[in-house]
Amino acid sequence: MNRQNAKYLLKGESAGKVFRVNADTGDVYAFERLDREKTSEYHLIALVVDKDTEMDLESPSSFTIKVHDVNDNWPVFTQQLFNASVPEMSAVGTSVMRVTAVDADDPTVADHASIMYQVLKGEEYFAIDNSGLIFTTTKNLDREKQAKYEIVVEARDAQGLRGYSSTATVVVTLQDVNDNFPTFTQTKYIFTVPEDIRVGSPLGSLFVEDADEPQNRMTKYSIVQGEYRDTFTIETDPTRNEGIIKAMKPLDYERIQQYSFTVEATDPTINLHYLSSMSHRKTARVIINVTDVDEPPSFQQPFYHFQLWENQKKPLIGSVMAVDPDATRRSIGYFIRRTSDKGQFFRVTKQGNIYNEKELDREIYPWYNLTVEAKELDSSGTPTGKESIVQVHIEILDENDNAPEFAQPYEPKVCENAAQGKLVVQISAIDKDIKPRDVKFKFSLSSEDSNFTLRDNHDNTANITVKYGQFDRERAKVHHLPVLISDNGRPSLTGTSTLAVTVCKCNERGEFTFCEEAAPQVGVSIQALVAIFLCILTITVITLLIFLRRRLRKQARAHGKSVPEIHEQLVTYDEEGGGEMDTTSYDVSVLNSVRGGGAKPPRLTPEARRAVYAHVQKPPRQAHGGPGEMAAMIEVKKDEADHDGGGPPYDTLRIYGYEGSESIAESLSSLGTDSSDSDIDYDFLNDWGPRFKMLAELYGSDPREELVY
Repeated sequence: MNRQNAKYLLKGESAGKVFRVNADTGDVYAFERLDREKTSEYHLIALVVDKDTEMDLESPSSFTIKVHDVNDNWPVFTQQLFNASVPEMSAVGTSVMRVTAVDADDPTVADHASIMYQVLKGEEYFAIDNSGLIFTTTKNLDREKQAKYEIVVEARDAQGLRGYSSTATVVVTLQDVNDNFPTFTQTKYIFTVPEDIRVGSPLGSLFVEDADEPQNRMTKYSIVQGEYRDTFTIETDPTRNEGIIKAMKPLDYERIQQYSFTVEATDPTINLHYLSSMSHRKTARVIINVTDVDEPPSFQQPFYHFQLWENQKKPLIGSVMAVDPDATRRSIGYFIRRTSDKGQFFRVTKQGNIYNEKELDREIYPWYNLTVEAKELDSSGTPTGKESIVQVHIEILDENDNAPEFAQPYEPKVCENAAQGKLVVQISAIDKDIKPRDVKFKFSLSSEDSNFTLRDNHDNTANITVKYGQFDRERAKVHHLPVLISDNGRPSLTGTSTLAVTVCKCNERGEFTFCEEAAPQVGVSIQALVAIFLCILTITVITLLIFLRRRLRKQARAHGKSVPEIHEQLVTYDEEGGGEMDTTSYDVSVLNSVRGGGAKPPRLTPEARRAVYAHVQKPPRQAHGGPGEMAAMIEVKKDEADHDGGGPPYDTLRIYGYEGSESIAESLSSLGTDSSDSDIDYDFLNDWGPRFKMLAELYGSDPREELVY
């Protein structure tokens, strides 16, 4: 290779910019300041070419330029503000936090990246080591005096540029610990409460101050010196840290008017290690004044339990006693609440003595629970409204007053060809009285004159067996066997129960094939008889009332419608009626009222009534009628009504006695009858059917009677 014709070249990212090569000699030069912290290595390619042809004289060669570090950087904190916390009253050397500073120099070169830390502000409370760990230097960090500390730390290069460093601020917050006792806000608390305050109700509150944060306030209140610890208690309100005083017993003004005691407030969860002495405990004096109230009577016992033998009347059962707790000492009246004694079996006297008014049966009600009221009375004996109640439990003691009877209804059967000694039935007994443990029942037959025998088993049972054998069903199909049952009570009682033994037909195997049903013994109680009698009496009274009512109606009709006073009610109205049976459609009494006045006019005699209409005569009957004659009739009636000032006020009643010449009967109304000696025979009305029955009865009556209006 002709070196005189050779040329040196550099290729790479930094070639020609940072590094250049001498084309003739091949020396490489740096034309910029190198910073290892920015670029620690450069990768280049060296070329040797011919100056004329630019052909490679040698293969390209790659090489690396490494920048050697010098200590030219100072440490820098990762952030300018750090936040940390530590419990108050911590011991010396307690770690707070670790801060970090970074030096950009090469850590592989000795001491180029070494950092030195120190506290510039707050060094009297905190310190820092070369690893950046901050720790306490005192144990008296009290949150209640100072809650936050702001310290400044510095990071400096150990061997490098002197005088260059960086700083950061660390805010240290003290965490609260329970290191303070509560103190009362007052040295004396005075409360006033009525004596009837309910047990367990709050009567006042105690307040304390605690410098610790709320989560570390665990105040406990207590009564010291053993005063009234059994009368009052103090509970802590967890949300407000108050002491709530409550009464554990009823207060009595007549006994104690004022309570005075000392209370103490402590905190059992406090860490005594943080305290230098126990002098922070505080006490206070509590005074409770009791005021008098008008209280209801007070019974001497919470309840009463008395015993009474049954079947006894009006003995003294027991006594209740209540007093007025007030200083007035008013008298007390006693009453039995009727809802607890609906049968009115008992009474109580003014002295509180309880008696029974009726004999009591334990088998009906073994217990009676009475509610007795004690009412406060004034000087005149009137209740003042103050009252109290007490429960009185009366136990009815048992006497042997019930005879034994069969334990169950027996329906024994026996074959008519039963052999001697055949067991018919085994019986047992019960007693409604209380059975003693050694109760014994004795069984026997009231008569031995039967084909049965009884054997007492001495275990409160007995066997009924066939005595002779062979029954005759033709003579008796059912045998009634009275059995005597006695108990061993004092006095001993004996009852008679009857067995109805049915004689049945049986087959060869002794199985019943046919039995008559024994007639049941029906008994009716006195209560049922009384109820039946009351029902019969009620029905009889109702029937009698209905009969009397109907009779009175008939009498009223008879007196109100005698034959001479029957009026025909021919009324003009715009709707159809019910025919001849319709006699109630119009109230004729309205038409009889006096025109212009309320007095009833004098009753007209039949002759006078006929005279009113006598001058209106029917026109003579013509062979052929027409519209003209009816119009003339109407005009006549109108003129009569207009000029008649002495007749009844027939405003709506119009009388038409003439119905036309073609009418066979001419008129069916008697209102137009001129005289009583009419020659018309009305018997033909009976042939016209049921609709004309009423007219037939009226006009077919005794001819001596005269029908008038």
